[in-house]
Amino acid sequence: MAKYVKVAGVDEIPVGKMKAVQAGRRRVVLCHLEEGFYAVADECSHDYAPISTGRMGEDEIVCPRHGARFDIKTGEVKAPPAVVGIDRYETKVENGSVYVLVE
Repeated sequence: MAKYVKVAGVDEIPVGKMKAVQAGRRRVVLCHLEEGFYAVADECSHDYAPISTGRMGEDEIVCPRHGARFDIKTGEVKAPPAVVGIDRYETKVENGSVYVLVE
């Protein structure tokens, strides 16, 4: 059964920054864009490296090992060497906290 899990306070991650968090049994990267918070799997689909140690662009996250790029909002591949997207998770903000929906 899916449920929302509290992962951070909204003030912990400034706009334009990201943070690795634990959402249940899943490692995710919480990204704060102007439009709100987005969460994707913290694992590159190309070589399984944690992408939270990479860098975040305007709307993408870049894997630190080989430069694969993923869309922050959808998890889709934006540039190789990855050819498969990464999981994306729904988020919500309530009472100053950020929640991620996990199974």
